[in-house]
Amino acid sequence: MKFSKLVSFIRDYLIAIASFLLIFLVTIFIYSETRKKALERNEKLFEIKAAQITQDLELRMRDYVQILIGAKALIVASDTISRKDWQNYYATLKLEESYPGIQGVGYSHVVLPEEMPRHLRQIRAEGFHDYDIRPEGERDFYTSIIYLEPFNERNQRAFGFDMFSDSVRRSAMKMARDTRKPALSGKVRLMQETGVDEQAGFLIYLPVYKNNAEPESIKERQRLIKGFVYSPFRAKDLMVATLGDSFKDLDIEVYDGINLGKNDLLYSTDSVLHYHASEKRELDMLSTLNIGGHTWRIYYSAKPSYMRSADTELPYFILMGGTIIGLLMFFIIWSLINTHRSNNLKQIITDNATAALFMMDASGYCTFMNPAAEEMTGFTFDEIRKKPLHDMIHHTHPDGNPYPLEECPLDRALPTNNNMRAHEDVFIRKNGEFFSVTVAAHPIFKNGVPMATIIEVRDITEEKRAQQAMIESEARFRTMADNAPVMISILDVWKQSVYVNRQWLDFTGSTFEDSINFGWQKIIHPQDLPAFEDMYTSALAKEEGFRVETRMRRHDGQYRWMVATCTPRFGANDEFLGHISSTIDITDIKEADRKVKQNAELLQKLFLEVPALVGLVRASDKRYLLANPLYRKLFGNRQLVGKRLDEAHADLEMKGLLEHLEGVFESGLPFVGKEMPLIADGRDNGSVSENYFNLVFQPLMDSKGKAEAVLIFAVEVTELVQARTKLVSANDELSYKNTELQRINNDLDNFVYTASHDLKSPIANMEGLTSLLYDILEGKLEEDDKQVLDMVSDSINKLKQTIADLAEITKVQKELHAKVEPLAFEQVLQDVIADIDGLVTESEANIEADFQVRELLYARKNLRSIVYNLVSNAIKYRSPERLPSVRLSTHLDGEYVVLQVQDNGLGIKKQHQHKLFSMFKRLHNHVEGTGIGLYIVKRIIENNGGRIEVESELGQGTTFKVYFKQEPVAVPQT
Repeated sequence: MKFSKLVSFIRDYLIAIASFLLIFLVTIFIYSETRKKALERNEKLFEIKAAQITQDLELRMRDYVQILIGAKALIVASDTISRKDWQNYYATLKLEESYPGIQGVGYSHVVLPEEMPRHLRQIRAEGFHDYDIRPEGERDFYTSIIYLEPFNERNQRAFGFDMFSDSVRRSAMKMARDTRKPALSGKVRLMQETGVDEQAGFLIYLPVYKNNAEPESIKERQRLIKGFVYSPFRAKDLMVATLGDSFKDLDIEVYDGINLGKNDLLYSTDSVLHYHASEKRELDMLSTLNIGGHTWRIYYSAKPSYMRSADTELPYFILMGGTIIGLLMFFIIWSLINTHRSNNLKQIITDNATAALFMMDASGYCTFMNPAAEEMTGFTFDEIRKKPLHDMIHHTHPDGNPYPLEECPLDRALPTNNNMRAHEDVFIRKNGEFFSVTVAAHPIFKNGVPMATIIEVRDITEEKRAQQAMIESEARFRTMADNAPVMISILDVWKQSVYVNRQWLDFTGSTFEDSINFGWQKIIHPQDLPAFEDMYTSALAKEEGFRVETRMRRHDGQYRWMVATCTPRFGANDEFLGHISSTIDITDIKEADRKVKQNAELLQKLFLEVPALVGLVRASDKRYLLANPLYRKLFGNRQLVGKRLDEAHADLEMKGLLEHLEGVFESGLPFVGKEMPLIADGRDNGSVSENYFNLVFQPLMDSKGKAEAVLIFAVEVTELVQARTKLVSANDELSYKNTELQRINNDLDNFVYTASHDLKSPIANMEGLTSLLYDILEGKLEEDDKQVLDMVSDSINKLKQTIADLAEITKVQKELHAKVEPLAFEQVLQDVIADIDGLVTESEANIEADFQVRELLYARKNLRSIVYNLVSNAIKYRSPERLPSVRLSTHLDGEYVVLQVQDNGLGIKKQHQHKLFSMFKRLHNHVEGTGIGLYIVKRIIENNGGRIEVESELGQGTTFKVYFKQEPVAVPQT
């Protein structure tokens, strides 16, 4: 019974049910297609955003490298760079405004151990009294951060830090030094971190070489390295400044290096690491970024909010709206059917209608309209039949111009007996609103006479909007495709291109018309085309994607290496439609791979030719992985690679060193040994020998922080050890000789002192006896006898003066380490002039002084003796032809303060000038003297590390130059 009622209901309302099902199925189809397109658009947009982020990071880091290149240019272009110059350079860049995220711009100077004292003095003299290179300890190579702007409290924590002491930073600095290119370090903890809001950090280095050189060989680069221009970065600050607010619907994770371990995380937008999550998000992507020879891996994932965009929700609105429309259509037709039962004419019209129905007579007036037509137009039947139907709903074009009746296709359908189907037009509602419709008109004739026209109208406004939305969606796709950083081409199942984006046209230089169809075949290199065709044909047969590397001709005629990824595309019914191809230029990557291989070959060559012993031992089984020729030669050129340590070496070989090697395996800490004895069987015949080596056991760590292998690097220093042993022996012998010489010298000084002291009493007695003889024999001596007695008196006086000079020479030697003090040249000169005032007055001498260096650290008595002897001699040995003139001056000459005494006296012959400083040697006998003064002056000067020089011309005068090895004392200006 119930089944029969159901069958009856279906039969009575078949049209309503069929209309509902038709609309619902159409809705399901539109929903499916719209949802699929929305998901495809979201996925494509996600990939574009991820690529844009990667590109933004790469461009931003390139900008920072350019800033470092500018800083290097500043150093290269200037002889000296002061701290103020560095501050001005940084201030001019305005990095906080233009490139936020950078921690600063600095310069790290290379300091060799022998340069350390001078370097510390120089920086401390700038006002940094506590400056020192950190960390402390002796190393063969130091670097120090001496400039870092902005020089704020955070950056001051890095001042004086030796970045080369850290293995991660050292690796990047070595790469920059040896390649002459910018190098980016691995993940580090910056010295600027204070413990608050700590972030992972990294640095970029750019090498600076001495003498502005651009060395070609690695050895020259290592020898001429002067310092590094660098910038430190806090990863979070950099990423936030670079990304801004444009990518809030994505989560981004940046990992340092090629591994994606949690310890390698450099930056993450979320506290949860989605790469390591057990359940992945719907959209994610992993990309690689290479900066300064270092690799970053970047993981992108779409947040749930990204998947709830308007495009993804539109299909559900369509599904809901279509279902509602279907139900409405069902109830409308159901209502019409019920109405039909009460009105036969309306039922006939309604049974044949699918939309609004009008009946227009031969005069153009409406004689019937169904309720749908009333709802569509807003007119009631009584209102619409007052005027011709054209004048009510079709009288004006959408642009406002009148629509003449004679041009109306609906009105002309009856006279011309023209059936119209699916005619698109625009009608006007009662409220003046235009709306799009499709119209079907069927003329009715009776006995060959036109009687009326049945007009069926369907409102297609929503369809038009959906069609417009599809057009706009297509336009958006083309816009995204044209702005995507790849070449995109859509191909059908016959290998013909039906669409190419702007990047394709820009790359090839072709027009769109030339690029579609089989235009892609024209740009592939002829040698690569057959292999490409074979792979393409195979992929078409299997309806699957493929990836291929090939050469393509650019618009300038140059062939570039490209990688094309062709993804299959399917229709709504899963029918295969062809491929979507995305192509990117990998020429630079190919070139980089070539350089990597070249560098690997270079490293292998260095490994084989380095003048040191190099070996590599695996930690797991203690087997040799590598051994260079020098290493094998040490052990008799026997096979080492592949053997365990206990198999490769006899019992005595490597004695003592294997224990250190085991310690490195266990602790993971490097071992450095200097002049370590190593026993080896160099001839592989059982005869061992002991040599000495400076060696390093350097562990190579895995991602878990455990030693994976140990690198053995050793340099033989046997000859150095043997030479030092001989040198120690020679030094001991020299020390003994020196002690003997000092003892002899002391004995000689004591002898001179004793002799001069013991002779004073006899000479005094002789002098007294001579005076007594003068008194006794006064008036009794003959002239000859008196002359003899005078000669005896003169000899006694000369002997007395000689003994005094000997004592003075001894005193000079004993006063070698006399106390020094700041002395003013002007004051010493005035004291000397006061002592020889009689001589100056008598000779009418003119004494001038020009002391550019006013003071000197020296022993007072010694400096006075030097000035006294030089000035008094200049006046004593004056020329009788002119008044004496003496000019004293001082100036700096390198590490010496030079005192110059110039006169216009007698002068000295060149052949006699070498005798000038000899003891008891006088070149002019008309003036009293012993010839000891200049000898004493020379002893005083040389005992204090200086020297004296003389320039003289006979008859013109003499110039003495005294070189004091002494820093000048600055005198305050008054």
